[in-house]
Amino acid sequence: MDYAAYDAEEQRLVEAVMAKEISEEKLASEVERLQSLIPTVEPSADRERAERSLASLESVLNYKVPPMSDEMAAAIRVQARALGSAGSPAERIELLQAAISEIGRIAKTASGVEATRIRQLGEPLAMDIEGLRFNNPELRETPGNPE
Repeated sequence: MDYAAYDAEEQRLVEAVMAKEISEEKLASEVERLQSLIPTVEPSADRERAERSLASLESVLNYKVPPMSDEMAAAIRVQARALGSAGSPAERIELLQAAISEIGRIAKTASGVEATRIRQLGEPLAMDIEGLRFNNPELRETPGNPE
């Protein structure tokens, strides 16, 4: 078997996983099947490439994501609503600022690293505010305009 054929088999598995079209049991048997194909890959340099590729895939498949806290989930919802908001630039700035404040309030209910990660969700919102102000000079902060 050449590497391209092996890679196509591995890609089919990746696509099934991404589409959530494969059970855990089937996934395990498919990984075993790919493992059994590796010795048939020629030349040896391509076989080694297939081994590295499967090892990388197995590492990703075995990665356990820690459960998301209720606070993080709430902050993500606030961020998503703000990033998807519509309206005039001034209205968007107001919504984005309110979302940053809300994310800050949520972060205060968490501790340690979790609080820091939640606060970081406000950074893209602040960048959006800066972009809106840059593109709308009338909305820029000035000493007499604390907008």
